[in-house]
Amino acid sequence: MTASHQRLIVFSDLDGSLLDPDTYAWDEARPAVDTLRRLEIPLVLASSKTRAEVAVHARDMDLRTPFVAENGGVVVVPQGYFGHSVPGAETHDGYEVLPLGVPRRDLVKALAEMGAKLGARVKGFASLGRAEVQRLTGLSKGAARLALEREHDEPFVIEDEANVPALSAAAKERKLKVTRGGRFFHLSGGSDKGRAARVLMGLFESVGRRLTSIGLGDAPNDLAMLTAVQQPIVIPRPDGTADPDLAAGLPGAQMAPRPGPAGWNDAVLAVLRGERLPSARERTGTD
Repeated sequence: MTASHQRLIVFSDLDGSLLDPDTYAWDEARPAVDTLRRLEIPLVLASSKTRAEVAVHARDMDLRTPFVAENGGVVVVPQGYFGHSVPGAETHDGYEVLPLGVPRRDLVKALAEMGAKLGARVKGFASLGRAEVQRLTGLSKGAARLALEREHDEPFVIEDEANVPALSAAAKERKLKVTRGGRFFHLSGGSDKGRAARVLMGLFESVGRRLTSIGLGDAPNDLAMLTAVQQPIVIPRPDGTADPDLAAGLPGAQMAPRPGPAGWNDAVLAVLRGERLPSARERTGTD
């Protein structure tokens, strides 16, 4: 392993980035995931999924690294990973769990109140059953059950998206935030993927590892994480374009050459070779 590789850390979104947005498969990214593991470069999954869901994907990829769940609402660290306990964390199932976000019960209450006040028809996960989550996501019965085990983030659908700006403004007044993910809008507060990434980088530095950070994501709820890292990489949407919010917020960010896990694989291997990917602006030739 080279000295430069020893100093890397990779933060990655799941759905639409490392995972196929329709099948949730990651086979096309396996070469890069295996290379990161072989080089002992930490791959930190950072998702809107619950910690139970992310733990399943981490095990499937044979990752023994920290991860971020529920849009930064919680940081999860394998016990003993840093050689010391994580301040403020609780131990669950072999992990140290550090809550950063607003408790879900407060988010559910706030979402209902804001929707009623604005006359916006919103439907959060708290009011959905497993069968409805399966229908909306294509998840299996077991995976849908894990998706409902939320603690610090409330996904929701809204009948008329024209109400989203007013809902976002109402959330801001409550010190909460509305973000758009791959399938759902999300209500959260107190943290985001960017804050969680900074917390983890601080923990790595606490054990003497100063790392060059790379981030990969495809949706607006990845913006905070991509802003927090030194090398942000945008994964294009299925039509090959960058999400407009990411393109506007990160005009100089690199862009993967393809959507989904295939593009993720290309981008990570390019970074490991020391190559720079073109930005969305360079790719399209737009100003």
